[in-house]
Amino acid sequence: MPFPWLKTTPPRTDGPDRRAAVAATELASRAGLYYRLGYTQADAIARLAARVAWEYDDAGLRPAALSDAAIGKIVAETYARRPG
Repeated sequence: MPFPWLKTTPPRTDGPDRRAAVAATELASRAGLYYRLGYTQADAIARLAARVAWEYDDAGLRPAALSDAAIGKIVAETYARRPG
């Protein structure tokens, strides 16, 4: 039985890309925090890679934009800006 008041919007076609972009922004923010706390770049990469692995790898849904190499690039770019 259809309900006339129940209207749903179709899922976004760019949903996975948007989620990966948000996750990358969050990683850059955390990398900035690690920089301000005095972590080395290698330590920050290891911590962020472990966090992403914990969040995505069990489900097998880790996007390519959050690979270990991509995390290293995000951290390197953040450390190069010297956030403060």
